[in-house]
Amino acid sequence: MKRNYIVLLAVFFFLAISGLVVIQVRWINSVVSTEDQEFRFGVNEALKEVVTELERTETYNRIISEMNPEVTDTAARDPESLSENQSADIRLLEKYGFNPGVRSVIVNRAGRTYLLTPDDGQSASFPETAEPTGQSLTVGATERMTSKVISIEKIVSRILHETPPLSERFASENLNNLIKSSLVAVGIYLDYEFAVRGDFGGLIYNTPDYSESTGANKYLRQLFPNDPVPGNNILSIYFPGEENYKFSQIAFMAFSSMIMLLFLIILSTSTFIVIFRQKRLSEVRSDFINNMTHELKTPIATISLASQMLADKNIPEKSRNVSGLANIINEESTRLKFHVEKVLQTAIFEKVKLELNRHETDINKVIQKAVDNFTLQVTGLGGTISTHFDANNPHIRIDEAHFLNVFLNLIDNALKYSAGTPEITVSTEENHKSITVTVSDNGIGISRDHLKHIFEKFYRVPAGNTHNIKGFGLGLSYVKTIIDEHHGTIRAESQLNRGTRIIIQLPKDQQK
Repeated sequence: MKRNYIVLLAVFFFLAISGLVVIQVRWINSVVSTEDQEFRFGVNEALKEVVTELERTETYNRIISEMNPEVTDTAARDPESLSENQSADIRLLEKYGFNPGVRSVIVNRAGRTYLLTPDDGQSASFPETAEPTGQSLTVGATERMTSKVISIEKIVSRILHETPPLSERFASENLNNLIKSSLVAVGIYLDYEFAVRGDFGGLIYNTPDYSESTGANKYLRQLFPNDPVPGNNILSIYFPGEENYKFSQIAFMAFSSMIMLLFLIILSTSTFIVIFRQKRLSEVRSDFINNMTHELKTPIATISLASQMLADKNIPEKSRNVSGLANIINEESTRLKFHVEKVLQTAIFEKVKLELNRHETDINKVIQKAVDNFTLQVTGLGGTISTHFDANNPHIRIDEAHFLNVFLNLIDNALKYSAGTPEITVSTEENHKSITVTVSDNGIGISRDHLKHIFEKFYRVPAGNTHNIKGFGLGLSYVKTIIDEHHGTIRAESQLNRGTRIIIQLPKDQQK
């Protein structure tokens, strides 16, 4: 799969993910808005019921209080003063279950009862055999109805024109219970705080924890709106836990959807990262195979050519230079063995944990041994390789053989990537916790983009023709593996056309 195709696929995929994120966020906002509207609607309906019930209760109580008659019948308080006829009437009324001391009643033979108004002044009594005519009953009922209408009109007139102070029109406990029951009726079980204000904004009543500076939403409702001249009486209520309540209503779904969306983003991102890494690894391995083929074919071809010259009967014995050809075969065989062992070592590191043979070693001596192996080669190119051993106590527990290979690889890289005359420096220094080894050169340098990849397996910095600089891209990977096994750190600093510095830091307190 071509890289451009993978990039295009990744772009479209993340555009789709971005669209899904936008839709999800808009959906959550919509749900929050809907929940907020439902809550506000519920609170307003509850307050509407509170105001209606409060006004209904006040009207009922005032009517009852206006209609409660005063008991003036002395007969009810002093039964002995009644005449015999009155006593007979009382007994007759009691027989039918009425209390003549409370209401004046007429009972006819048909069993019908007629209530008289308190304005009649005294109870009417009739013989049990007496029955008033229809005309007398009609006249009496009309008079009583007229009297009742006048009485009701007076009551209503007083209710309309005599408005008591707001503080006398409700009881705080009753109002609190009414608010609570109305909220429960619409499904709201939150704690609340409320206050009642009068015409001029004066605070008539408030709950103990009511605060004017709260950040919660306040819901206002006019009290007694049906007064002849409605006042600016306001019921103000708020819910301290309103925001948490609204969030709790959608928290599970919103949180679950966001978690799944985040998981999808992480999963898709990881997938494309793996795809790009595999693509790059495939390219690196392809480059490795090409280099390995070239590196192995060269000594094989040289050995083959030397062996053919030795076996050719047409070449005179004196012209064969057997010794020289034997040296060539030996050198190329050693070179071929070195390449094969490097590949095999890398394979072994992947499958088997590296076993280190650690002991107290003078790291300066190990470095010097590696430098000596390259002295002739460097001087042959007209360059210099120098050491600066500033570590006064260079003894450290390391695997000497592996560290010798580490420094051989680093110096070999410094030599291969040198520009013109090589100038290589290896130095050591120490502090109370660690020893630092630095290998620097004046080579072509490494760009920042490639610098972070140089310790990866099979990675080689592009340098035009792949085979201009020999190698498999395994040397620095091997170096980093050995340094990591010794609990050290390695980093590279480089500038293009000015050289590279490899800095190794090894702790003195190595684990045994």
